[in-house]
Amino acid sequence: MTAPRYALLQKTEVHATLSDFKAFMVSDAGKFAQYQARRNKRVHIYIDGLEPQSKKMLAPDRTAFQEEVAAQLKAVKRSTFRGDVALKLDLVTASKAPPHAHTIAKNLLDLLGNRMTNVDWPRKSLLYADDCQIQALSVMCRHGEDRPSMRIEARSFPAMLDDLELATDAMRATETMQSYYERDREDEWVDTLRELVRDEEKQRRALGDDMYEAYKKMVRWSAQRALLGRSSVDISVLSWLYGLPRGIPTGFDKSMWADLLGKSKLRLQVGELPIATGASSVFKQKVTDEIAAFKQRWDWIIDPLVVAVALEVVVRPNAKTPPGVLHDLDNIVRNYLIPGIVPAFGTVSDQRWTIDFAELRARDPKLADAWGSNPTPPAGTRNGVTRYEVWRLPAVEDEPGFVSVALVADTDATGDIMQQVDECIEQWRDALDDDDRHPWRRWRHRRW
Repeated sequence: MTAPRYALLQKTEVHATLSDFKAFMVSDAGKFAQYQARRNKRVHIYIDGLEPQSKKMLAPDRTAFQEEVAAQLKAVKRSTFRGDVALKLDLVTASKAPPHAHTIAKNLLDLLGNRMTNVDWPRKSLLYADDCQIQALSVMCRHGEDRPSMRIEARSFPAMLDDLELATDAMRATETMQSYYERDREDEWVDTLRELVRDEEKQRRALGDDMYEAYKKMVRWSAQRALLGRSSVDISVLSWLYGLPRGIPTGFDKSMWADLLGKSKLRLQVGELPIATGASSVFKQKVTDEIAAFKQRWDWIIDPLVVAVALEVVVRPNAKTPPGVLHDLDNIVRNYLIPGIVPAFGTVSDQRWTIDFAELRARDPKLADAWGSNPTPPAGTRNGVTRYEVWRLPAVEDEPGFVSVALVADTDATGDIMQQVDECIEQWRDALDDDDRHPWRRWRHRRW
């Protein structure tokens, strides 16, 4: 074979190989392989036996926390995140008088940043340099367990957006009309409760007082689950708010989706975050006013709350916000939202607080015994939310910022959006078992 012909053959093979690789990368198998590669780059830190605490945490415990974080980062050869981060905290307390989740989170977020001088770590910062790098935050805390622990998961925020985009594609590929019918059936509970309240006298005569009250409580639970279930942004809507999926026209740009979110009557719309001196008190009053307006619209369903709720917050800062006054996501929840929302709505930090154990014991003693003699967490932890998550959208020039808040029914163990994204992708992956339509194994084993 002559040299020119051999060179041409080599060039042809290279182009064929590159074409093959590009085809793989846009295939289902390639998309999942990229997701797995991103997932392998996440940082997972697990600290067992150390009690999650607030800023009152003793110095030896703070040191122990940072040393464990540093040791686990070294073990997987990871360094400090330099760019934007998506962060998840899963906390378990065993103390008889633990602090509230948002005060624990404040302390841990600070400890994950600046390294103390007595901790062996080559950089000034541990997981990230500053809280402002956190663009998505999820905090969950369970009180009253036998042993304390802390799980921390961190990934780059661009990787989080790639995962969100893939999950949106996966939902489009796997969602059926059955899911829409199920949502419609759930919404019927709201109409049923309306009829019970409107025709109370007639219903009481037909059912009797005890049966009416029991039935109304059951219907109220279902109606709250339906109403507050619809208040959250799902994977697709959150994706659209970030302008995803890329390259696929939806007919609405991200600003239009943000405008629709900001007009939803199922959410608390509390306006722009304060950026000027003295504006905090005005913003707090706006939160108070919006809570009152929301209660006026929906109290007939949500008062009293008989389901546990989580907070879901979407924030878009004003483009004119100076970097020095950009609000940390945790501060938004801790300083402005929880102090007003929790007492106004009577939210509780654990689903166990929504169970009437005295009634359960009278109705089903065996089931009540299965919960143990002291089934609820420490009394001081009652007021709160089961979890909260916050997502920061990019600022848009010449458009106002906003804070949009949903009280989300936390009854189905669906978890936060980060968890839903992973589960959606895994379910989509499980559907790729037909080797005739999705050459999963052939792609996986082919040599380039």
